[in-house]
Amino acid sequence: MRLIDFRGKKIYEPPRFMTVNQAADQLIQIIQRRREEGEELGMTEDTVCVGVARLGADDQSIRAATLSQLMSCDLGTPLHSLVVTGRLHPLEVDMLRVNAEPNALQHLQQADASTCCS
Repeated sequence: MRLIDFRGKKIYEPPRFMTVNQAADQLIQIIQRRREEGEELGMTEDTVCVGVARLGADDQSIRAATLSQLMSCDLGTPLHSLVVTGRLHPLEVDMLRVNAEPNALQHLQQADASTCCS
């Protein structure tokens, strides 16, 4: 990240990794701001998301939860990824239940015979 100080000199900060908590918090702030502006949103605080940390490592961590639940979910050290779901096949819903937080999937609705969405 590059910043410019008051004298116009460029200052480079060391890179930092964003956590799932930080990403979820930023997305919720955007959702709230756009809702106040009257926009119709395709995503809410109850959208089902998946937080993933250190995928493939011995200490990997996977959590399926609503966006608001992921704000307080501790996945440990980086690297983190945040997956925002859309239309889900019933098999995908079954797999999400394996790593789901309590009440995380209660907002899923059956869109048609073969898909669910939050």
